[in-house]
Amino acid sequence: MKLPIKETVIAVFFLIVLLSLGTWQVLRLQWKNEIIADLDTLYAQETTPRPMDKNILDSVDLGDVRFAYGTFDGQPLKDKAILLGPRTQDGRFGYHLLIPVSEGQQTVIVNAGWVSDLWIDTIQQRLATLPGRITVRGLFRKADWSTLASKNSPENNLWFRPDTKEIAAAKKLPNAHEGVLYADSINPPLADVSVQNERWYPRNTHLQYVIFWYGMAFILALIYGVYLRAYNTNKKAP
Repeated sequence: MKLPIKETVIAVFFLIVLLSLGTWQVLRLQWKNEIIADLDTLYAQETTPRPMDKNILDSVDLGDVRFAYGTFDGQPLKDKAILLGPRTQDGRFGYHLLIPVSEGQQTVIVNAGWVSDLWIDTIQQRLATLPGRITVRGLFRKADWSTLASKNSPENNLWFRPDTKEIAAAKKLPNAHEGVLYADSINPPLADVSVQNERWYPRNTHLQYVIFWYGMAFILALIYGVYLRAYNTNKKAP
């Protein structure tokens, strides 16, 4: 059996590329499954959450751990709260309410949950009812956002990305942590605020990509095999 050199080199090259992409997605799948397992372990502490002190919060900021789950008690900085969005919930237009909470020499930006667009002109009046201290329970992690999201406009108090560094600079927040505490419970509860009702997990579509890339490699090998058979048949023909 003769091998067409040019076609064989091209087929082998693209086969290696496709198999490499599939293998990379396998590794990504394992990595994402580890993250989900870590989150399940943290969520299991929901009934007995531990207070998050500076060491715990710093460990997430510095990347030593991915997440922390627990409670944070402090003073809500009502005048520095912002509305992030727009965000929709059950088909309704609204925002995420971000409230900086300060305790001692540290400040945590809390995503208190979803609020309706009625908050746009009434945020300070609504937050005025908050007591001097609140206790927030939830998942503390570094915020992420879509690259398609509009850039923030701090000078106009318009926020589309939960960029904690930018928020801290604009609102002059002392010793603000880089992460965001996504609240699933706030005590006392905030009126007209929907906290995170569902546990957050990172998007995990790597299995589909594994199947896709390995499937493409199989199809390429099959096409090459058909082509090789036809090539040798034509070579044998008188």
